[in-house]
Amino acid sequence: MTILKRLAQVLVAILILAAVVYPFRRDPIGPLAGKRLTGEVASETPADWSFSDAHMTIAVEVRPDDPHSITTICFVHEGTLYVPAQGGSEKEWTQMVLADPRVRLKIGERIYPARATRITDESQREAMIASAAGKYERLAAAQAGENPPEDVWVFRIDPR
Repeated sequence: MTILKRLAQVLVAILILAAVVYPFRRDPIGPLAGKRLTGEVASETPADWSFSDAHMTIAVEVRPDDPHSITTICFVHEGTLYVPAQGGSEKEWTQMVLADPRVRLKIGERIYPARATRITDESQREAMIASAAGKYERLAAAQAGENPPEDVWVFRIDPR
């Protein structure tokens, strides 16, 4: 019984520590959202985002007045960067982008100020998702199967 009591005390201590540290977080950590991204800010938006293919995930910061950042995937199609969001209609960050399209992207250790524009043309969106399948095996498998992902929103990244 004392082992369980000790384990419960450790768990409570971890929860208290997390509650104290959480408001001061910066970059997102895996599925945990962050706030303002940290790193070197690039002076301009790249004309060709192909270098981002070296990164499986990136961080996206939305809502400049009260920053909120998330970890997500990205892909490049014809030199342009795209950020998809599965379940886009239900995600908080996608709604924030619709309200204010100014974003900051952290790729590696550099931050790129940009503007995100939602792709609503279904034929364009499908072509973009096919490009993403070239980078992500799991997405390629889902595209080939009978249960492709639903409610996928795709954002094109443009200069500010």
